[in-house]
Amino acid sequence: MRAVYRRDAVLAVLLAGLLDFLANWLAAHVLLAIGPFLVPGGTFLFALAFTTYDYIRRQHGIGPTLWAVSLGFAASILYATVWGGGVGRIAIAGLLALACSSTIDLLMQTATLRWPIWRYIGASNGVSLLVDTVVFTTIAFAGASPEVRLHIMAGQYLAKIAMTFVSIPMVYAVRTWVARSSSSAHLALS
Repeated sequence: MRAVYRRDAVLAVLLAGLLDFLANWLAAHVLLAIGPFLVPGGTFLFALAFTTYDYIRRQHGIGPTLWAVSLGFAASILYATVWGGGVGRIAIAGLLALACSSTIDLLMQTATLRWPIWRYIGASNGVSLLVDTVVFTTIAFAGASPEVRLHIMAGQYLAKIAMTFVSIPMVYAVRTWVARSSSSAHLALS
């Protein structure tokens, strides 16, 4: 049973790191026009990474959550180091935004940990992803006009919140799957 729990925690931490790395790559290479908004391509995966942090915090505690945030930060540093130059500014913006928003996210998680999952994730992501959006867009797109930056911020934040709402049912599904896996493992040991 403990092995299933540990395996789930390790997989979730690795998933969060992978999502952060891919979000950086997509943010540097893809800018989507969605209606009147401009959305960096990594926005959706980044929001999913934050929901993964929320899941890890809720199911596995602060230790694995700090590992996930650290791995995400390391993935962002790796990205910034390997793909410097023109996209380096975007990677640096991602690093600074991740540092600010993950700190806020951990504080929000601690304050809302006893809330129902949907509310806990919604509140923590709502605040931390806003911080991330403002910091990232301000730095990454500093050369753009204020109007363009506002369109990017609005699109990015709306996309992150939409992804948060889409991912909440996934958290419930993963919790159910882990509980069943743990029960099956426990029964097999009996």
